[in-house]
Amino acid sequence: MTSHTQQTGVIGDHPLPRWLQIGALVGVLIAVFLMLTGGPRLGDHEVIVAQTARQTLQSGHWLVPDYLDTPFLVKPPLPAWLVATISIVLPGTPDGLPVTDLTARLPSMLAMILTVLVVWRLARSMYPRSVANIAAFVSATSIGLLLFAVNATAEALLTFFCTWAFAEFWWARQATSAPRSRMHMARFYIALGLAMLAKGPMPLPMVALPIAVWWWTERGLAALPEVGIRRTGQVAVQMVRDFIPRLRLAFTSLGLWWGIPLFLLVFLPWMIGVARQEPYAWQLWNYEFLDRARGNYPGCEWGKFYYYLPILFGMVLPWCLSLPEALAAPFLRSYAAYRRPLVYAWCWVIIPVIFASAMSFKKPYYILPVAPGCALLLAPVLYRFFFETVLVSQRRALLAVAGILAILAAIPVTGWFVMPRMYPEAWHGSVVWAGVGFSAAILLGMAAAGVWYVRSQRRLSFFAVGATAFAVFAAAWCVMGPELGNNTMPMNLVAEMRKAGIADDAPFYWAGNRPDGRVVFYGRRPLQQIIDPYKLIAEHHRRASGKDMREMVASRICALLEGEQSVYLVMQREDFETLMFYLKPPARKLFYVDRGDIGPCDDDWVVLTNQGVAHQAGATSTANSDGRSST
Repeated sequence: MTSHTQQTGVIGDHPLPRWLQIGALVGVLIAVFLMLTGGPRLGDHEVIVAQTARQTLQSGHWLVPDYLDTPFLVKPPLPAWLVATISIVLPGTPDGLPVTDLTARLPSMLAMILTVLVVWRLARSMYPRSVANIAAFVSATSIGLLLFAVNATAEALLTFFCTWAFAEFWWARQATSAPRSRMHMARFYIALGLAMLAKGPMPLPMVALPIAVWWWTERGLAALPEVGIRRTGQVAVQMVRDFIPRLRLAFTSLGLWWGIPLFLLVFLPWMIGVARQEPYAWQLWNYEFLDRARGNYPGCEWGKFYYYLPILFGMVLPWCLSLPEALAAPFLRSYAAYRRPLVYAWCWVIIPVIFASAMSFKKPYYILPVAPGCALLLAPVLYRFFFETVLVSQRRALLAVAGILAILAAIPVTGWFVMPRMYPEAWHGSVVWAGVGFSAAILLGMAAAGVWYVRSQRRLSFFAVGATAFAVFAAAWCVMGPELGNNTMPMNLVAEMRKAGIADDAPFYWAGNRPDGRVVFYGRRPLQQIIDPYKLIAEHHRRASGKDMREMVASRICALLEGEQSVYLVMQREDFETLMFYLKPPARKLFYVDRGDIGPCDDDWVVLTNQGVAHQAGATSTANSDGRSST
């Protein structure tokens, strides 16, 4: 392998000008600060972590954190724990409540910064320093990692711990002494356990499975380019024969006999403690994780094996044009010097994507932990393209640059006509012109990169591509984010409740799907749930012939409305109309809250109450009719 150079402040083999290094560092620090203090308010997924952290500090319930009025068991607690811990040190809201938008998102930003550093350290042990710098730069400027660096969910933490685990395993295999190897393996098991505590059980298919495949097939995969396609079958047969010996070796070489207990020690005590306090937790986790993997889960949909392919390319923007060659690089003779690390990174990317594609329940962010692996695959390819390629024809290079710019220009032009039809509620005013401005900035930055590339100013060209992506993302997050964050719905709900004269201490129940915690986090309006959803899930899981969960919720709603106490409920329009048509409980509609789409929609919120509704059958029927037609 090529020896490592000792240069600093370089991209490729060429040092960047000192003024550009200092300017880039200052710009990144300013952008990070602006992204954390500006941008949109927390989304409905983010606020689950933020509100859980706030209630943890208020109640002192660290083992079993609460979300609204129920224990939050469906996800591991590490993200909420970190937000709560940071919020002890940093100031809270102006009215004295712990946890702000900044403290909720700060752990994710720190996790992504650490991810970039780990990628750089890992790449330094795989490649020359010049290529390692490229890997770090690619990971720092990839859109997927940037997006979740300012997202208060668990994805950034999961990605960091997965990356750390991959790095420690590689360093253990590269160690020159047994004590150093054991030290790295111990940290590998700890990192894997922390990943489980961040978002289990995702680390098992994201880390443990690809590492197991790589370790078992390492010799066979490395030999394929030399032996050729004709002997691929022989290599496969030999790998099968090696299975039992390699499995025995795993218990000694990889320390499975002591590593697995260390791995379990990180997160299993929390699970046991929760299960002792909330006995239904095991049934809930079985439903939430195992049934989801088996496809017995709402929202599961088999097929669409290609689902993650465009997402994978989107995550590594603006470097996605080089991704096909990067995925093939481990098996190309041009990259033979880096074959072993490339195969390792290839397993890091390919195995989790195949596993996630085979699952019936899919979410775009499930494959985010493979993004650092993509950066490691891309680094040698980008180094070769930007710093080793010799232009044979400047004219052809200009035509290629012009073609790429034409494609980039066609995207916003198409969006100008498509976006108003797809998102009419959001595509207006400043959002439109901000989108035009940022599209122009992207074209300008990429045009400069193309010109510098043709003129053989490759380090400036490479830097311009990443800097353009980073700068435009940061600016768009701060400028367009508040407009597209769509935090108006929960605040409109709170405002309408106050306008309707609903007291802050009046019983107010969320009768829809998942409660929107922004009503509590931002609106300071206490919410109750119709029934503990996690107990309901566990009960439904145990009773194969029991009532449908929706019927159980509907029965609880009717019981509340038929009681003597005045109550208020919020639910979706479609559910409200179905409830009133079939069950006719004593209720009247107070108001609708538009969910964003223009005109009445099935998912608009409806607030109803039993206050002032007679409980006689005839009066109930009249009230129902008025409730459906009133405005």
